[in-house]
Amino acid sequence: MNQSGLKNMVVLRNLPSNIVEEAIVILKANSKIKQDEKVENNKIQKEEKRIDDNKENDYILKEAEMLVSNYILRLEKKKKERNEIEKKINTKCKKLKRTVLIMGIIILIETIFLIIK
Repeated sequence: MNQSGLKNMVVLRNLPSNIVEEAIVILKANSKIKQDEKVENNKIQKEEKRIDDNKENDYILKEAEMLVSNYILRLEKKKKERNEIEKKINTKCKKLKRTVLIMGIIILIETIFLIIK
């Protein structure tokens, strides 16, 4: 199957919403990100535009935007937690390496003293 013709899509199901059952997000194709833009900044600008347009359909659109932004925030939170756990593991690994090195040196010195006696 040729995957070059397919679009990058994410389907969000089991969302905590009474209106939206599932959401389909289509991602841009291989775009380079120069800076990370926060969803909150775009959300504020979109809300200002929405104030001008008072339609009933805006409620559904706002809820869908909120669900997608919450999903993205949860993904970022998981990524931060994973990075913190990796940092903790790396520090523990470094401490363990140091203690093993020190114990090896001590054992080497003790064996030399036993051989000399």
